[in-house]
Amino acid sequence: MSFLETTAYIGNFILFINLLVYSKSYRNSNSVAFKVFTFYLLIILIIQIISTYLRNLYVENIFLSHYYFIGQFILLSLFFKLILKNKPIKKVVKLLLTLTLTILCIYYIIYPTNYYKFNVIEIILTSIPLLIYCFSFFIQTIDADNKKFIYIISGFFLYLLCSTLLFTAGNISTDFRKIIWNTNAVLYIIYQLLIFIEWYKHFRKPIKESTQLDV
Repeated sequence: MSFLETTAYIGNFILFINLLVYSKSYRNSNSVAFKVFTFYLLIILIIQIISTYLRNLYVENIFLSHYYFIGQFILLSLFFKLILKNKPIKKVVKLLLTLTLTILCIYYIIYPTNYYKFNVIEIILTSIPLLIYCFSFFIQTIDADNKKFIYIISGFFLYLLCSTLLFTAGNISTDFRKIIWNTNAVLYIIYQLLIFIEWYKHFRKPIKESTQLDV
């Protein structure tokens, strides 16, 4: 088994553990953002399982990348809309969510055969806004007392930045591309570990019910 395959399995195993612990805290949490993120973990794990299964059968699984990127974009846009405090930014999140999904729908209507290919346009449209939201969150939390989700956002920012560069890279050497793939796989593990740390530090203990929903 190659280094890339090994790190991929490790990352998916930690993802499974994260889904278990987040699901355990799901009922006791009054944070809507936490529940949205838990659902995101579920969807990503399902896609990863199906992708691995098809790959083991030597069946083409590239089409699943669309569900991964678009699903991630939708759920994390909703997640950021809940945790970002700035109202104009919230409106931008809503606008970009609607606009991006509209553009992608039109694109696949016009070019249906691209459903079975990697779509660089799709990756850029769904990744760049999320990177901007991450940066906005970092600015928001600089002087904030509430540091919830900082571990998640930090890990996601590093992982998404690397994966975006990887998937949108042009004509680069095979050796350099291999290095980026391996780096991306390691960053995915780090991202999953930070998700676990987030749960352990901020959501492991039951939160007392309040009259208002927390983000």
